[in-house]
Amino acid sequence: MNLETIQAYLRSNRIDGWLLYDFRGSNPIALHLAGLQTSGSRRWFLWLPAHGDPVWLIHAIERGTFVDVRPELRGEMRTYVGWRQLEEMLPALTRGAARIALEYSPENAIPYVSYVDAGMLELVRRVTAAELVSSADLVQLTQAVLNDAQIASHRRAAAHCLAAKDAAFAYVADRLRSGAPVNEYEVQQVVVAHLTRAGLFFDHDAIVAVNANAALPHYAPTASAYSPILPGDMLLIDLWAKERSTPQDCYADITWVGYCGSQPPASVQEIFATVAAGRDAAVAYVNERLGQGETVYGYEVDDVCRGVIARAGYGDAFIHRTGHSLGVTTHYNGVNIDNLETRDRRSLLPGVMFTVEPGIYLPDFVFDPSLGRGGLGLRTEINCLVHADHVEVTTLPLQTEVITLM
Repeated sequence: MNLETIQAYLRSNRIDGWLLYDFRGSNPIALHLAGLQTSGSRRWFLWLPAHGDPVWLIHAIERGTFVDVRPELRGEMRTYVGWRQLEEMLPALTRGAARIALEYSPENAIPYVSYVDAGMLELVRRVTAAELVSSADLVQLTQAVLNDAQIASHRRAAAHCLAAKDAAFAYVADRLRSGAPVNEYEVQQVVVAHLTRAGLFFDHDAIVAVNANAALPHYAPTASAYSPILPGDMLLIDLWAKERSTPQDCYADITWVGYCGSQPPASVQEIFATVAAGRDAAVAYVNERLGQGETVYGYEVDDVCRGVIARAGYGDAFIHRTGHSLGVTTHYNGVNIDNLETRDRRSLLPGVMFTVEPGIYLPDFVFDPSLGRGGLGLRTEINCLVHADHVEVTTLPLQTEVITLM
């Protein structure tokens, strides 16, 4: 977190300041930015002006809570006692600002930053008479822009994830060729063992899904509920992990699909080609726009990817956003590639990472009538790192066709 960076953003976007507000931990963004582990029991505010030093407004009995704030955010500590005094002091805190950023999103378009409640918005608007704007891009600027060490940790995690994927598909291939039984849970545990031996952390075991199970995007097998993997099945593997060296290590997150045979059905190949075309169109669009020095927004990239799949006739089968922010957590606080579930108007800032993971899910589709194979879920997932003039795919190689396992 760098105060100069925040203030430069505020000035370039004609915002007079960022008003951070919290009550009993209701705004984790404010807590993180302030460097606080606990919020205390009373309402507090931190004003970060476009020019000048930070100013705090805290309750008089809670000075001790704010002793250990981030050094660069230490500034004047103003105190209030009652609600009347708080309302009197807020306008002075914001110094007559005309435009104020807070953790809210108009009409909840980006719910990931909507932490300031409606009542507090009403109060700030009334006592300051300011225009209130979303801090969404400020949030990703301070939390989701990764440093060199974090990016390096992601690259190492990506290499391990790709190797775990290869090990899982190889295990399935060996079992099928030998005629030995194999199931989803067993393969999931191959992934778990591979990542564990590499010393990686993951918050949930991998998705390993065949046929109709893969048509459920968040399906995952368990020790008591799983399906066998048989010759002629379609198999999807989705896995994610990060290193354990520091709390700031970053995840990799990938999805590949394979066919448990020597030649995938033509219908499956056609559908996978559509999914891959949507993925590649999204990356190409970002590269073209960034190369021209233009700002790119998350919703636009989703529209490009989704448009490819819709034009191929599978729009209704693509039932989730194109991608999510990626970093210290699998779903981080940066821009999502989304104009379906939310309207993500955040921009793709240099240093942020995200996934591109289009999918087509057809629970009633029969892809091999001779074997009665029913249900199909195909997804491809890559990780992307934004640079000033291009986007880098960090999880190469790309999957360009369905893997054959026999």
